Amino acid sequence: MSEPGQHHHEHHEGATRGAALRNFVFGTSDGLVTVLAFVAGVSASLASRRLVLMAGLAEMFAGAVSMGLGAFLGTRAERDWYERERKREEAEVEKIPHLEKEELREIYRKKGLEGETLERVVDVFTANEKRWVDIMMSEELGLQPVESSPLSSGLVVGSSYIVAAAVPLAPYVLWTGLRALISSVILTAAAMVAVGVAKARFTQRPQLRGGLETMVAGVVGTAICYGIGQAAAYLLGGVKP
Repeated sequence: MSEPGQHHHEHHEGATRGAALRNFVFGTSDGLVTVLAFVAGVSASLASRRLVLMAGLAEMFAGAVSMGLGAFLGTRAERDWYERERKREEAEVEKIPHLEKEELREIYRKKGLEGETLERVVDVFTANEKRWVDIMMSEELGLQPVESSPLSSGLVVGSSYIVAAAVPLAPYVLWTGLRALISSVILTAAAMVAVGVAKARFTQRPQLRGGLETMVAGVVGTAICYGIGQAAAYLLGGVKP
């Protein structure tokens, strides 16, 4: 039987790894899809391999900065929201404990507890103020502490985006035109499968299914991005899609 401190440590590490995985998948998926759609669009109108690479690199670094900054600000906002709600809950536990006890009693009554069992559970959970607030945050508000830091979230998303974006760009180092585009699509699809398999292994889901789901989602996303780009070029520049 594990000790409470050990259980908390394992939960903390699991939540941190889960947040890192989410950020990694978010960054890699967006990098693969966005840059593939971008280079597919520009390679149709730019004959020079050098120009395609320059445009692709500009998109890669601009996207990485944008995605990383978005992850940083989003995680900080999520953490600030949690802390604000926690302070409010702590004040309520301190100032109106009888009402908070009744709320806790109602929560566990809905879970099927009654009588002495219910009162014993409420007494145990409210004996420690920190534990009491933790339970109210989770059970009443449905909020969990944000384990990853804003800086680490931004770095993971941004760096993952750059690594992933290099995949669809790589064939344009050697070739141009249709050959480069086909190679880019094949490489990117293979990378999407690899990301899906890695995610499935971590979440203990069927690996083949996870890989295929990620690839299909990426291909659909790429097609949508490519179609929007071509339509915009046609409408704004008079270029035939």
